[in-house]
Amino acid sequence: MTVLSYREAAGGAPALVFIHAFGCDGSDWAAQLAHFAPAHRCLAVDLGGHGDTAAEVRHGIVEEHGEDVVALLRALNIALPVVVGNSLGCRVALEVAARMPVRGVVLVDGSRLASGGDGIHGALGGGATPERFEATVRAMFAQMFGPDIDPATAAAMTARATRVPAAIGLALLADIGRHDGVEMERLLAALTVPVLAIQSTRIDPDGRRHRLAAGDSSPYLDLLRAHVGDLAVEIVPGAGHYPQIEKPAATNAALRGFLDALPAL
Repeated sequence: MTVLSYREAAGGAPALVFIHAFGCDGSDWAAQLAHFAPAHRCLAVDLGGHGDTAAEVRHGIVEEHGEDVVALLRALNIALPVVVGNSLGCRVALEVAARMPVRGVVLVDGSRLASGGDGIHGALGGGATPERFEATVRAMFAQMFGPDIDPATAAAMTARATRVPAAIGLALLADIGRHDGVEMERLLAALTVPVLAIQSTRIDPDGRRHRLAAGDSSPYLDLLRAHVGDLAVEIVPGAGHYPQIEKPAATNAALRGFLDALPAL
């Protein structure tokens, strides 16, 4: 397994494990680490090919990222964590929950894409070529942010995403569609712990991302409601794809409410 780089803030149980989106890294959870430590041990990982973690060919497969996170948690003797994922990190969080006992799962602005050939997958870069990788990433990120994000932050996040090795990034974008079509329903239905969906956007069939308002739903949330037995949903209005960065107070409040409601061990 790859040894993942990570940021850590010491604290108590349950530990909170934060898993970032495609093209991002563990620094995206800075506001959550600051808020939840020292009451909780907090860990924000850099997935393979992202941040300070080296890329391997196998990092083009979603499940391999789940294996890496589980290996890190076992090495650090972290038991029964709450696993929090954003976007790609939602898929990885589900893989972690399938491989080890967890206290809960938090899905931050997740989605479900189909395999190659559909409008969403194409719009998000599933069919791009290596020479088009940077342009594809910039086009993806151009619609990721809400109106309140600092432009310098958005620019820095976009530039960071272009530094994912093109071969790994393209393989992973394609594999997300495969994973969503083949694995997502099974992984959701297998969950036996409380799940929180913190949702801020939806993706239309043409691949366009739209911000949600209070009371809205989406096909992804409908999918969760159909397959997850113990589900809570919190909408974060006015945010783009990264509510933990754009609306940290609302995101932290939703996560705090979830933690406070977890059944006692």
